[in-house]
Amino acid sequence: MVAHDPRKVLESLRNHLTQPEANIAFLLGAGSSCAVRIPVITADADATEGQQAQVKTRSLIPNVAELTDICVKEIRKLDPDGEAKRFGPAYDAIEQEIKPPHRSANIEDILSCVRRKLNAIGATDKLCGLSLQDLGQLEKTIRATIAAQVNPAPTSFPTKLPHEDFVRWIARMPRNQPVEIFTTNYDILVETALEAERVAAFDGFVGCHRPFFSHDSLTRPESAPGPAWTRLWKIHGSINWRLDTVGGRQRVIRTEPHSEGEMILPSHHKYDESRKQPYTALLDRLTRVLERDDAILFVCGYSFSDDHINAIIFDALEAKRRPHVVALQYAEVDAGSVLADRAARYLNLMALGPRTAHIGGRHSEWRLGEVRGAPHIARAFELDAVPEGDQPSGAGTFLLGDFARFAEFLGALTRPA
Repeated sequence: MVAHDPRKVLESLRNHLTQPEANIAFLLGAGSSCAVRIPVITADADATEGQQAQVKTRSLIPNVAELTDICVKEIRKLDPDGEAKRFGPAYDAIEQEIKPPHRSANIEDILSCVRRKLNAIGATDKLCGLSLQDLGQLEKTIRATIAAQVNPAPTSFPTKLPHEDFVRWIARMPRNQPVEIFTTNYDILVETALEAERVAAFDGFVGCHRPFFSHDSLTRPESAPGPAWTRLWKIHGSINWRLDTVGGRQRVIRTEPHSEGEMILPSHHKYDESRKQPYTALLDRLTRVLERDDAILFVCGYSFSDDHINAIIFDALEAKRRPHVVALQYAEVDAGSVLADRAARYLNLMALGPRTAHIGGRHSEWRLGEVRGAPHIARAFELDAVPEGDQPSGAGTFLLGDFARFAEFLGALTRPA
């Protein structure tokens, strides 16, 4: 089978990313936050005296699997010692109830299910062995734990975030249309980078004292700032959103980050209109962006595990041939996964993994066609090592599924060659 040449793919991506008239949007998932690494000093038992410590790294913000494990530990702590356990068995029952067919249940799945049960339970009922009050405590524990984990102390941030290279590309690349950033993340790393680079951004909130979410600003162009402003759309909510009551009516406002996590919104089943409005409005916005014939959506750090977002993306690709989606994947795309299935069907969907790619409906490995003169693509493609004296085969690893590498690639577009 004919291999995919990374040089040709990278040149195509670079051309799209540097065209001033291009309608470019991004969808950033949890992997974009996990790409922020910080050092961890650990003891090395095999080291000699005076060299006991070695520096390793970890993600500043845990990935979804790690976050799930942390939340499960906090849930099990809700069961007092010496008493009959309720919360641990309830979690196990919920996990079994909702288990997706092709992956493990994560804490966002669990939180969505708990909220559905809160909507359904009566004052004297029990579900999974939990009362209405117990379910409320479970829901609060989950969202507070998530909020704590995605809101690390600013002192723990690295000197430079990869998001800053990403934002610097936005700031320095001439553009006729605003860049639109959709993210499922609750943290404020993108906001931090936007402010560090002094990039004007709009997130759907209006006002000066306690900015509130304005649905009209997403649906009516005249209600939003001009194209010089970058758009930031946080589909699943944020740790710096909360509910406020004005004149007896609730609305969503933007504040400082906080620990309650009341506006962490991973599920489609929102339990009041105030929480539902941002979620549905932002999904509608993604639909509108992909309705443009010349839209290009770059996806990074997203595992295609949100059925509602997936439906919007795949429906747009099926309805029209002009929108394009470039899915940059940190891990190989599993055979039989929804992404592999759709990439085989839609010519306007590229799924680029580290060792193989789906391009033009064809799945094949990466192989650099011309090895000589390849140093300029080293940021994005790493050739396999070969024994001394042997000729390189052109095989290697495509690196842009790592958000830090993708941000570095973008940043390089703003610097002289």
